[in-house]
Amino acid sequence: MLTDDKRIARNTLYLYGRMLVTVWISLYTSRIVLERLGVDDFGIYSIVGGIVTILSFLNGTMSAATSRFISYELGTGDVPRLHRTFGASMRVHLGLAGIVFLLAESVGLWYVNRHLVIAPERLCAANATYQFSIIAAMATIVQVPYSAAIMSHERMDAYAGIAVANVVLKLLAALGIAMFATSDTLVGYASLMALAAISVAAMYAFYARRHFSECRSVRASDRQVLRAMLGFCGWDSYGNLCFTTRSQGTNVVLNNFGGTALNAAGGLTMTVSSTITSFAGAVVSAFRPQIVKEYAARSYSRMLSLLYNAACYSFLLMGMLVVPAIVEMDTLLDLWLVDTPAHTAAFCRLSLVAACFELLNTVVAIGIHATGRVFRISFISGTLYLLELPAMWWLLRATQMPAAVYALHACALAMILLVNTLILKSQMPAFGVRRFWLRGVARPALLILAAAAAATAAAGMIDDTWWRLPAVVVSSTAVLGILAWLFVFPSDVKASVRHRLRL
Repeated sequence: MLTDDKRIARNTLYLYGRMLVTVWISLYTSRIVLERLGVDDFGIYSIVGGIVTILSFLNGTMSAATSRFISYELGTGDVPRLHRTFGASMRVHLGLAGIVFLLAESVGLWYVNRHLVIAPERLCAANATYQFSIIAAMATIVQVPYSAAIMSHERMDAYAGIAVANVVLKLLAALGIAMFATSDTLVGYASLMALAAISVAAMYAFYARRHFSECRSVRASDRQVLRAMLGFCGWDSYGNLCFTTRSQGTNVVLNNFGGTALNAAGGLTMTVSSTITSFAGAVVSAFRPQIVKEYAARSYSRMLSLLYNAACYSFLLMGMLVVPAIVEMDTLLDLWLVDTPAHTAAFCRLSLVAACFELLNTVVAIGIHATGRVFRISFISGTLYLLELPAMWWLLRATQMPAAVYALHACALAMILLVNTLILKSQMPAFGVRRFWLRGVARPALLILAAAAAATAAAGMIDDTWWRLPAVVVSSTAVLGILAWLFVFPSDVKASVRHRLRL
């Protein structure tokens, strides 16, 4: 158990270090892309790529299924079944890539040309960008079994290294826009992004095939494993379709209300939200394989302990990043972007609040996925996600306030979190709903609110931007760190830290 805890801590450091590098590169890349493409072309890239993402919704389902089944078989220690599981996942993803290609070249292409609000003179470039986005999606789908194997084996150092290579390639793609200065920069950027996606997929495949024997057994499969995986995917696909439709459908709603200018703000908001969430998600990713393996080994008390800790620690880490970002969002956007689209600051603040609940939902979903019974979470939570879109449309028309879309999403995610904890309780009676909400939600939330009060007070006392931003970061981080040490970390963890620091 102690070895497992050390592995989780080490993997968290790998993933967190990866995020420290990738976040700055990603933000700088977005700045370059927005500056060189312009607001309208940046909005076109966001909305066109979003259509491909909607059509690839099954990829999220199969990614979760592949990770769960590989981790489960590693937990049981059944090596032959592990080989068959990987082979089955590879076949499914190749088939999925073919299905997405057909949908993208039929339904998706029709929607891009008939229903998106795009200036007629940019429609040709939008179509070319769409085709390159399809190629990138194909590469991303095929790489999933390999990246899932790396995560399940807990080789987070390799996973982190490839992730850094991914953002570096995207940065090079952004810098490469200058090569197309005399032609169409949007199409050129899309082509470079497709090349980057293919390169990353090749890296995952090379590492996994070299280090894990099951990844070389792509032909090893059987109907039992395939049926189990497709059964999991079948039930889970509805929820993922609803989630993806809601996520990308928000861009469609904004597009119909305010055109590509609002899509640019929405795209930047997604970048900010996903980047900050990824920091806290490093903790969740480090816990995920161990939670599934402990369930497979029938060590339920250990599994639930990991689940509670994953929620608490990831929420605290999220708060450490979200609080100064919300308080100083205008300053951060001014430092990041040359020309900030309207509504971006309001979108970002509300989306970060929503991201906290989304992160906690991810933790609960890991526990439900470990059981293999995903019908309830898929149908109930998925339907709630889907119902957000008509509610967003009505609220946007009624208030004429684009930020209301993100406020509604934050409230919906809080309700979905409650529903998901009740679902997990029905499937695992040992799971404590009250304990989860007290330890994983309420306690860290109170500490985060205290840090927010300290950050707001620091911001109110300093007028100079260059001094205010560091003061807000230091004050919120110090308050949250001290409170977490006093009220969250268990005594054995404190004793271990004191011993290492020789206090």
